[in-house]
Amino acid sequence: MGKHRGLKLFFISGVMLVLFTGYARETAFIRGDEGYVLANEGSVQAQASSVPTVPVAAQQTLPATSPTVNVQENKTEAAAGVKPEANAPARQAKPEEAGALSAEKPKKLKRVALTFDDGPDAKYTPLILDELKKCDVKATFFVVGVQVNKYGDMLERIVKEGHAIGNHSWDHANLTKRTPEQIGEEIGKTDEAIRKRLGSVPDLFRAPYGAADDNVKKAVATSQRHLIGWTVDTRDWAGTPPNEIMDNIKKHTKPDGIILMHSFGGKNGKLDNTVEVLPRMIDFLKGEGYSFVTVPELVDGQRS
Repeated sequence: MGKHRGLKLFFISGVMLVLFTGYARETAFIRGDEGYVLANEGSVQAQASSVPTVPVAAQQTLPATSPTVNVQENKTEAAAGVKPEANAPARQAKPEEAGALSAEKPKKLKRVALTFDDGPDAKYTPLILDELKKCDVKATFFVVGVQVNKYGDMLERIVKEGHAIGNHSWDHANLTKRTPEQIGEEIGKTDEAIRKRLGSVPDLFRAPYGAADDNVKKAVATSQRHLIGWTVDTRDWAGTPPNEIMDNIKKHTKPDGIILMHSFGGKNGKLDNTVEVLPRMIDFLKGEGYSFVTVPELVDGQRS
């Protein structure tokens, strides 16, 4: 009786051992984001193989506020049962790593062009040229034909010192009150005066007072040149004090801006305010990161 009972217990124990071993081989633990779960080993293999290995550089995301590129956690590690290190800081991609991106947008170049109208003359134009030379700045002079005939030597100095020139009509007339034929004459006569001195003509034109209707625009287009305006009017011609001019410059100067000043004329024929404020203006704008260019350089830069 005892012998049979022992055999029975041995048989039952053997069966239980076999069942337990099979079950143990068919199960495994994997760690998910919310703790441990019991899963079938087949599903673990399927889950791990279904998630491809992603190179570190390909996992980058671009945050909106930081130039540093964050690298996402490799989810294949969690899916394959690899336990991440506790409290490990998020890894960040280094600039030298393949595929690293910068969140910084290319900065727009801060360029500005100084322009001087209505010259040349024998008094203020040379003073302005002297200040520009001291500051190592190039500018653009929009010249009037009658002044070119009187002070051609000053026109030559302007070009010799590396500045650009533009056509500003023959006698500074409001061209919107002229016929198309008269507009053409204003441009053409000034071109001839410039050509006699320089051997060539400029491809820039600025309308007196900035007044340009359809007839003016058509005449400028026909002459195959650029019609140039401005973005900041210093009103130096009105005798505006230097401090007020500086306030205007600080408030309104923007990248690719064109600043309007004068090298002849002015209230009571004086432009001492222009000569006085010019170095202050240049120093301020340089301090703000601006580089000074001529109008042709500005136009070429906007094309590229």
